[in-house]
Amino acid sequence: MGKIKDWALSRGLFDMIKDDSRDDSQVSAWEEEMEIADFILQSTFRECSEDDTEFFCSELNEAIWELSTGLFGGNEVQVVIDGNNQLFWSVGNPGYVDFPAPPIGMKLPIKCWIHTHPFGSAYFSGTDWGTINTWRPYLNRAEVLGNNQIGIWAGEKGEVYTHVSLTEDYNLVKKVIGVEEE
Repeated sequence: MGKIKDWALSRGLFDMIKDDSRDDSQVSAWEEEMEIADFILQSTFRECSEDDTEFFCSELNEAIWELSTGLFGGNEVQVVIDGNNQLFWSVGNPGYVDFPAPPIGMKLPIKCWIHTHPFGSAYFSGTDWGTINTWRPYLNRAEVLGNNQIGIWAGEKGEVYTHVSLTEDYNLVKKVIGVEEE
C-alpha cells in the first residue's frame, strides 16, 4: 500500500483529510484500502469533471490504473460515470470485474465506463463487447486501460474503437481497430 499512498500524497490528494476522531484499530486493512481507493477516485474525478462535457480525464485514468496494478495487486477495477455525473466503482479479480449488485442511485445514460486490464493489454475482450452491446442504448463511451495503452469506444456503430499506445521512446501510436456495422 505504500506505493499508492506515496502516489496519492505526491498529488496532494490527502491534504484535506484531518480526522483525528477515528479509531483506526477498528478498521480492517481491506476497509482501509477501499476507503483510500474511494477517496483517490472521487477526489480525482471531482477535479476532472469540472470542465469536461464529453468525458475523458487522463488523471482519473492514471488513478484507476495505479489502484488496479498497485493497491489491488493486479485486479481489474471498473469505474462508471453516470448521467448525474456521479462516480461508481468496483474491484474484481485479475480477469473479470463487475458490480455485485446494481449501484444504488446510478442514473442513465452512462457517460463513461472505464475498466482495466492489469495484465497489460488494452483491448475490448468478448466479455467487454457483450457489456458494450448490452448497454449500447445507454452508454456514451467505454475505455479499457492497459500498460501505457488505452482503448476507446465512443458510441460508434459496430465493434470499432480507437487504440492509443505510448511506445518506449515516448511516441504515441493511434490505430482504429474493428469492423463497422452497415
